[in-house]
Amino acid sequence: MLDYSKRQEVWRHLWDQLEKARYEQLIASACFDLLVKSGPSGLPHPDGSLRIQKASREANAALLQYMDALKRFRDFSLNGTVPEDLLPPRA
Repeated sequence: MLDYSKRQEVWRHLWDQLEKARYEQLIASACFDLLVKSGPSGLPHPDGSLRIQKASREANAALLQYMDALKRFRDFSLNGTVPEDLLPPRA
């Protein structure tokens, strides 16, 4: 069982990870949207399709990281489950 100060430290770390992942997801999504809408008709330029595919992959990866950070934060907040990478080393 974690003492109160350690629980606060874990909560803060998970919250910071969640906020960072949320910010990165918002940026990646905005970049994707901007690329898609950059053509006058909203249709991508043929040369821009690779950039759009790359931006789509980056937005998807950022969303998956955000979902993982959200799950870790939720599991700790609701169930007290500390992620394994944040557990103290066993002696």
